Amino acid sequence: MPKSLLSKNYEELLLWSNLQPHQIVLVDGTPEQRKKQMDWKDGRVFMMGFDTFANNWEYLRSKYSNVVHFCGDEFHRGFSTHGVRNWRNRNKFDGPRRTVMLYEFLHKGGGLLATTGTLINGRLTSAFPVIHLINPVYYGTYSTFESWHCILDNWGKPIMYKNHDRLSAILDKHGRRITYQEAYGEENKQIFVIQCNMGVNQKKAYRQFEERAILELDDGFIESKSSATTLRKCMEIMQVPELFDIQDSNDDGKEAHLRDEVELAIEEKQQLLIFDPIKNAQAKWARILNDMGRTAEVMNGDVAGTQRMWQDKRFREGDITDLVCSPDVAGVGFNWEHVNTVIFMMLDWQDTTFIQNYRRALRGTRTKPLRILVFQYRASIDQKIAQKLNWKSENRLRVEGGTEVNIGDKPKADKMSLSMADIVKTGTN
Repeated sequence: MPKSLLSKNYEELLLWSNLQPHQIVLVDGTPEQRKKQMDWKDGRVFMMGFDTFANNWEYLRSKYSNVVHFCGDEFHRGFSTHGVRNWRNRNKFDGPRRTVMLYEFLHKGGGLLATTGTLINGRLTSAFPVIHLINPVYYGTYSTFESWHCILDNWGKPIMYKNHDRLSAILDKHGRRITYQEAYGEENKQIFVIQCNMGVNQKKAYRQFEERAILELDDGFIESKSSATTLRKCMEIMQVPELFDIQDSNDDGKEAHLRDEVELAIEEKQQLLIFDPIKNAQAKWARILNDMGRTAEVMNGDVAGTQRMWQDKRFREGDITDLVCSPDVAGVGFNWEHVNTVIFMMLDWQDTTFIQNYRRALRGTRTKPLRILVFQYRASIDQKIAQKLNWKSENRLRVEGGTEVNIGDKPKADKMSLSMADIVKTGTN
């Protein structure tokens, strides 16, 4: 599971099982600490993050021959990319090591329970690892999966998807999917896109990098965000221009609109939940909130899991008025139904992350719709990201159903996803 869920899942396991506290072992920390934890003689369940599992499963197997079941919570967060050992060097990996370790763990026997509400994580290829574990006969190899479901560019990257119905049928056969609507009813929400304007100097600096950033967005957005360095710089110029000594007097920027929302929250005695993927921007928004008399804190990857648990408690009790969050860290496991306004200062890369983020405030019964505000700079990559999210949402819906992401204009479907009938009709190879 994501490490941010260790404390929450520990409490729920005690609540919903007959296990005693001394039988549940949380494995985390230094190698010496993890070994001591795994040596605990009364352990019946070992809970850990994805990377901890990859680094320690062999020791667990050697010590406990009856370790037979693997349960993956938020499975898509840990195993949505296929990986294999490099054929030239067995100690290197093509793709994520932790997926390879999962394959090897289950190859030695045991059951698999993969739980997630968002198996299609931005791209259809994210479903391959779990299907490969269910029955490798369906596709045999990853390249076979790609030939069934991807249209690749000249460099072997997916640019469109196809045969959604086949993938949907396989997943329906082997899974039990309970949609949000089945569990909680229709989402009681309203999404508002707030258009903002950059300052003169900010926009001038942004334009210098925009063209390259858009190329990176189109090139690698489906697969990875790690190499998009110019795109990241563009996003920082948009969110924290002062890092680049860009100073503007701007009463129509994102900061100005955020201040308006804070004033409204103060007047109505409401708490705010704010998301931004840029770490420096998270600190900036929290500082602005605190300067306005609020009690705001940042929840991101720099905050330890135990500290996040206390932040969660203090936020629910009102000691913290506002949380400024990293989308990845705060996207799962928290229930903040007391919040009536969720603000996205900038969108993250995944449609599933966007949905999980605002659903932190949708648990339970709402007496009025949840306000979801998406701040966008006009004529910027904010709109490009929104279009990409809409496209990913469209492809995901055609496979697994669920909730549609609808932020701004949708891209034309015939440019983004194809069924086999479309391919036959258009003559696309």
